Amino acid sequence: MLFGFEDQFALFDMTPVDNQFIQDYLPAARGDDVRVYLYGLMRCYHPEKEMTLSRMGTELGMTEEEILKAYRYWERKRLVRRVSDDPPAWRYISLRRGLTAGAETVDPEYEAFVDSVYGVFDHGRQLHGAEIRTCYEWVEELKLTEEAVLMLLKHMEQSRGKNFTIKSAEQVALQMAEEGIRTAEEAEDFLTRDQKIHEGTKAILRRMGQRNPPSEDQMALYRKWTKDWGFTPEAISEACAETAKGTPTMGYLDGILRRMHERAGEGASIGVQGVHQEQREQERLRKVLDTLGSGNMTAENLKTMARLRENASEELILLAARECGRTGGRLRDVEKMLASWREKGIVTVPEAEKYIRAFRAQSELLLELRKTWGLDQRMGKKDREMVGLWESELGFAPEAILLAAEAAAGAVRPMPYLDKILRDYAGRNIRTTEQIRKELEERKRRNAASAGEKPGPGRQIAAQQYSQRDYSGPEETMEEVLARLRGEGTDA
Repeated sequence: MLFGFEDQFALFDMTPVDNQFIQDYLPAARGDDVRVYLYGLMRCYHPEKEMTLSRMGTELGMTEEEILKAYRYWERKRLVRRVSDDPPAWRYISLRRGLTAGAETVDPEYEAFVDSVYGVFDHGRQLHGAEIRTCYEWVEELKLTEEAVLMLLKHMEQSRGKNFTIKSAEQVALQMAEEGIRTAEEAEDFLTRDQKIHEGTKAILRRMGQRNPPSEDQMALYRKWTKDWGFTPEAISEACAETAKGTPTMGYLDGILRRMHERAGEGASIGVQGVHQEQREQERLRKVLDTLGSGNMTAENLKTMARLRENASEELILLAARECGRTGGRLRDVEKMLASWREKGIVTVPEAEKYIRAFRAQSELLLELRKTWGLDQRMGKKDREMVGLWESELGFAPEAILLAAEAAAGAVRPMPYLDKILRDYAGRNIRTTEQIRKELEERKRRNAASAGEKPGPGRQIAAQQYSQRDYSGPEETMEEVLARLRGEGTDA
């Protein structure tokens, strides 16, 4: 080629645009359609060999599909003609050809569709060009029949009023496409169901004291509840009672129904009786959580509560919740405590209360042993088991144990040492405080004699004042045990 422009020539040149395009075509077109047309027109005057849809999309910030959609629009307007599919290519048609050659400037099928759409509204509503184009895309891209689209528009006018938005209608069109609606009968069945959803959503909103027309998002929730989660309309209405505990909204109701759905499982159908049963379960859980002082109304906690009720009465569960609540426990701690009680054969409230009283008395005894020996560390499960053996198997009262503990003072391991002393006493049938006191005095005399000292006047050791002590100290060992319950589930 002998002659040519510099590479940057197109940047400083001009692209002529017919006023007829601006006046007759631009107002009805969408912004992206105009951008594509003008960019392509510029490339007609200043072509580039390496121009592709991908590069054009990069230049315009659009996807290839959006560009193809725009050119399909201009094809219907007879302003471009597709000459190749792979790669896609178009030829721009001069707007002047209609004035000089009498050529058609519109797509007859498209114009017939426009007339049918206007007929739906009895010419009472004039859709904009972009709105009509969107409706026609449901035919071209969603593969709905023209009859189905017209039925949809009529349905929207009847259910939402003639001023419904095309965007709301498009959401319904997408649902029809997802369900594979093809025939007029299928469309009628779908739209009948959509009408029920619209009326059902409106009824729920009224139940909540709201008179506004249902939005598409609200109807989408109602559709999910009935179609995907298996709730009957009556069950949804009954569940609205739960929203009275807060600000009644569709979102609040969605959370309530979600918990019920998760508890029931996929594929379950939930009617009014199911809602009533769920409400009773929630009330039981609420009492336990209030007693416990922590926890929320969640699907997981409801499942935990159902497991608890399989093996324990509500009264026993509340008693365990009260005990766990003393140390900031949670619902899982209640479950572990009940399991621990069950292993011990504790299945009734009186049995549990008796065990708790014994447990606390044992905790007080362990605390006094620590004081007697001057120990800082807490005593664990094995120490508690040892005290239980002294009381139940060897037959020692708490006063006797504390009195005998004086003999173990100063030992490196006072608990095992006291265990040997008490076993020796039990073998010699020494169990009362008087008998033990005599043993301690005799022990002192023997120790004094072996040291060459004369025993002084009878001195009462601190452990001998048991009956005058106050053993209502802090229940540190209960906290320790509950902590083990949370970590091991081995004691309660």
